[in-house]
Order: sequence, then C-alpha cells, then structure tokens
Amino acid sequence: MTQILIIEDEVPAGEYLMQLIQRIDPKAEILDVLESVELAVNWLTSNPAPDLIFLDVQLGDGTCFQIFEQISIGCPVIFTTAHDEYAMRAFKLNSIDYLLKPIRQESLKFAIDKYYQLNEENAIGKVKYLEELMYSQILNRKNPRRSFLVPFRDKLIPLKDTDFAWLTIRNSVVVATLHDDRNFVVDKNLEELENQLDPTNFFRANRQFIIARECIREIELYFNGRLLVRTSPVSANQILISKERVPVFKKWFEELS
Repeated sequence: MTQILIIEDEVPAGEYLMQLIQRIDPKAEILDVLESVELAVNWLTSNPAPDLIFLDVQLGDGTCFQIFEQISIGCPVIFTTAHDEYAMRAFKLNSIDYLLKPIRQESLKFAIDKYYQLNEENAIGKVKYLEELMYSQILNRKNPRRSFLVPFRDKLIPLKDTDFAWLTIRNSVVVATLHDDRNFVVDKNLEELENQLDPTNFFRANRQFIIARECIREIELYFNGRLLVRTSPVSANQILISKERVPVFKKWFEELS
C-alpha cells in the first residue's frame, strides 16, 4: 500500500486530486491534505516520511521552495502547478514528474505509473538532486535587500543588513539583534526576511532563527546529529541546526566563506 501526502492550498483541488488518486490506485492511502508551508513542515518533522508527496508549487503562505529550505523531504515528489513556467522544466527532469492544473486523469496515471517504475534508490536520488537545485536557486536570488527602516519609540531607525547578527521570534514578533547587541522589532515575518536577505550572508537555522555568518563563533556537535551554533553577541536561547539541515548548513558555511 502506497502512503501518499498531498500538499495543496486549494481545498477543492486537494479533494479532486485525492479522488483521482483513489480512482487510479484504490490501494493508495492518503495520509493527509495540507494547505500551507507551515503545516507541511510541521507534519513532515513529526511523522515518518510518506512513500510519495503531491506538492503544489504555490501555497497559501509561500512556495514549495520554502519547505525544501527548512527540511529535507527525503521521499519522491510529484509537483502540481497552475503555471507552465520555464522553471517547471527543471522540476520535470529532477522530480518524479509535474502536473499542470487542471490535472487530467491520464496525466496523473502516467505520473503514478512512472513512480512505480522507479526503484527506491533512483527515486530518492531524484529528490536529493532536486534539493541541490533548490539550494542553488536559493543562492542565486537576485537583488537582496540591503537597507531597513525599523521603528524605535517615535522614530524610524535606518539599518543595513550587515548590522544584523541574527533575527528571531519573541512574543510573536520578529526581533533583530545587532552586532553591537542592540535589539529592534522588525515589522516583517521570518519568511519574508529570509527571502529578502542575502543568502550568502544569512542562513535560516530553524523556524525561530535567521543567523548572519559574521556572528558565528563556534559550532558544536549536539544530540541526535544536530549542531549548536554559538554566536557573538551571545544568544539567550540556543541556536540549533536540525539533523536534516546540517548538510545544507555545512555547504553554505564552507563553500561561501
């Protein structure tokens, strides 16, 4: 029995896809239908990997790129999209397949048959290659944001991106800690900042922290394959790199130093 996870932000589209899958493969088990990047990351970090994921490119709170940036999915993926963009050609080469909406039954059957024809090693290899593609696209973001205006009392304080040591969530707001240990509230969420900051200088350590390369002083081996990052200024909360993110972190730190 194939266990399938659907990540799709449009409820009717998710239900329709689920019906098509069950029509084509009655033995398939649909584990869940998730509507956002946040729900997908939470589910995938709390449950064993499914056999196959149907992943919508554009989700309600971001794009599928953000899932790959936060965790290692580690199972075959079939993408779905409403846009026949040039970038989708890369997905077709490096994922199991991609399906253009509205999804047709014959296209879905072809994609599922293609999945069954791949052995596990080849399927996982495609996913790993795709993650490398995601990594390269992250690093090739153009025009990172260099200047910020942050509120402080009755003023707006101009800051440069190089002023930031790290950014974290405190009491549901994002707080930027500067290299001189001052703190300012930033009126954006971490996902927005992650997409705006220069990826050669900033790394999304986990769901709570974005850290600057210049603040890293030591990196310690931690429990369960994780890394503990020590910074200057010193963070009151531990900054941990998850086991799944360790290879990407090492690649980022070593290759771009």
